[in-house]
Amino acid sequence: MKTIRPNNEAALPAKLSGILALLIIFVLAAACSFNTDADTSKDTKSVSNKTTRKSALSDDDVASMKKATGTKSSKKSGATSENTDEGDFIPIYSEIKNEKYEAFNQRFKDEKTIETITDSLNEILSLPVDVNVTFKDCGQVNAWYQPNTKTITFCYEFMEFFHEKALEMGKSEEDANNIMIGATLFFFFHELGHCLIDVYDLPATGREEDSVDQLSTFILMDETDEVGQGSAGAGVLMFKAMSENEQPSAGSFADEHSLSSQRFYNVACWMYGRDQSEYGFFVEEGILPEARAARCPTEYKKMSSAWKRLTEPWIKK
Repeated sequence: MKTIRPNNEAALPAKLSGILALLIIFVLAAACSFNTDADTSKDTKSVSNKTTRKSALSDDDVASMKKATGTKSSKKSGATSENTDEGDFIPIYSEIKNEKYEAFNQRFKDEKTIETITDSLNEILSLPVDVNVTFKDCGQVNAWYQPNTKTITFCYEFMEFFHEKALEMGKSEEDANNIMIGATLFFFFHELGHCLIDVYDLPATGREEDSVDQLSTFILMDETDEVGQGSAGAGVLMFKAMSENEQPSAGSFADEHSLSSQRFYNVACWMYGRDQSEYGFFVEEGILPEARAARCPTEYKKMSSAWKRLTEPWIKK
């Protein structure tokens, strides 16, 4: 996949590539650390397709990760934004309830992995208040932003879900890991979007869930290299997988989220809208209907322009 370079109008700096590099290592280590034998609630097809994983982070990996992402706090970086920086992203580790994730959680405490994520975000974004960031076991497949506590939570179970879904698609272990990496990135930036809408008090004229899907796609497609663009593709794959067992009902139609099938077509449309030559196969292979595809370039241009304008006052330069 070719690299798409950000244009001069991009609001978010190239440091996002450093966050991607970090999260890639983060998720790879997660893949290596899950003890699937301890979880008997998963279907047998998912478990039987698993293979022995390679070792997790080495000392060299950690050194490269910290070099790529930086470790300075926002208040020492010297960078400034149009709006005053009064807060930071704060790393939070929680006590593990499921022993399946104990070794994994401890490893990331030891390596200060979440600290590196938050330090990287702090170098890019000014905040009016502190925001907590935590990865933990939740007892559910989910991720969320809680405005009352200003906390982004990403569940280990969600990361494992991505991997299992990829295996169910018939993907190899290597491909399943890559899809899990990409999906984790997509949904992490989705939750970051909820956070920014809250703490920046950004205006919204539509459903917030759709808006933050737009932000995640924009970050991955416009502000990063082919790794980020592949992550947007992983988001498309996950929405497709989740739509297969979706049963439309009054509850699902009333939900704040669009149906997974709708989110699948939305993200595919925005990817195509960003680069028709790279993603023309979406239309050629019937993945994206021609009637929707015709509108996608204009749709992407409008949404990317909106997010650039909304976030610009908070971007450190």
